[in-house]
Amino acid sequence: MSTGKRFTPRTIFVLTVLAAVLIGLLWDGSPLGSFLVRQAVKAKFSSVRSVTPAELVAWKADPNRPPALLVDARPQAQFAMSHLDGAVRIDPAEPDLVVIANVPKGNPIVVYDAVGAVGAAMAQALTAAGYTRVSNLEGGIFAWANSGQRLVNDQGPAHQVDPVSWTWGRLLKGKYRP
Repeated sequence: MSTGKRFTPRTIFVLTVLAAVLIGLLWDGSPLGSFLVRQAVKAKFSSVRSVTPAELVAWKADPNRPPALLVDARPQAQFAMSHLDGAVRIDPAEPDLVVIANVPKGNPIVVYDAVGAVGAAMAQALTAAGYTRVSNLEGGIFAWANSGQRLVNDQGPAHQVDPVSWTWGRLLKGKYRP
């Protein structure tokens, strides 16, 4: 008879789940971390419509749908590094809607930031300001880049996204981090 401690099936299960979560959070582009952030954004901003990167690509390719105005809700330095083609920037710290003042309130607008939370807050604010067709890009520019979509900057095509910080940068595939 052995006197050593044995792991119970429950202990093995819990350790396996913890290991999977840790690996999922540290994995390049962290699909698990991205999923958790998207769910948290949906929970906090449940009234905000969202559009996935794939849906936005299809929307942009559909000649029967009116084009959406893309609004980047990130600081200037992040916008300068890369953004979605055709996007205008509204500073999330000091929102000035002058760049969209001539946009009819019924035109479609898609807001994005790095991972989705700031974009959802700005989408909510634009809706409160009377814009009726506002959506948030689910997962933000990180999800857009991770899905291989085109990025630009003032010089042309861009290949990197500002990771914001090491922690947030884990949600971005390594090839898109500086």
